[in-house]
Amino acid sequence: MKKIIIASLALFSVFSVQAQKNSILLGTDFSYKRKNSYDDIKTNEVTFTPVIAYEVADNWFVGAKTSLTWDKNTSGDYQIKSYESKIGGFVRYYKPFSETFGIYADLGAGYQQYRSDAKDTQANIVYDDERVRRSGYYIDFVPALFINFKNNFGLNVSIGGIEWNDTKENTAFKYNESSKTKDFDITFGKAIQVGVTKKFSF
Repeated sequence: MKKIIIASLALFSVFSVQAQKNSILLGTDFSYKRKNSYDDIKTNEVTFTPVIAYEVADNWFVGAKTSLTWDKNTSGDYQIKSYESKIGGFVRYYKPFSETFGIYADLGAGYQQYRSDAKDTQANIVYDDERVRRSGYYIDFVPALFINFKNNFGLNVSIGGIEWNDTKENTAFKYNESSKTKDFDITFGKAIQVGVTKKFSF
């Protein structure tokens, strides 16, 4: 997996050096999820994803993105807070249908980290035996709709994608013992992410 990530980043670097379109793409995606379940568990999740890319050929972009996610689950006085970060590169192809509408797809890969902690908010007690730490690599494919408002500035909307993860997890005090997991996840229709993007040409 590490070899795949290194090869992908090397390919991104070669494309960037050869870029001739003199265009830079800046953008960010944002998502918020709130859920109150039947067993009185309340969930709040926020994800922020800044993006920067270069146009290396007509409608082809190579860039980097960072994704930050904060999550809080509450049930009475019991609370779990988690934090996840991702950093990686991606290749994007954009297909315009008119001056206003178009679609694009991102194929990306990178490194991710996750941590969660549980506590009793009333007694201010942290449950060390429920502490979780996870890290590893990912590959994802995410299509999205782009709505151009004016001068290559517009709104992008995604309703999910496909992701493959290769991670190692340490739970509670067993930091010398880790479990490895490889999973494939399809999130079409399960999540929605919106953001803005601006293309600068020089």
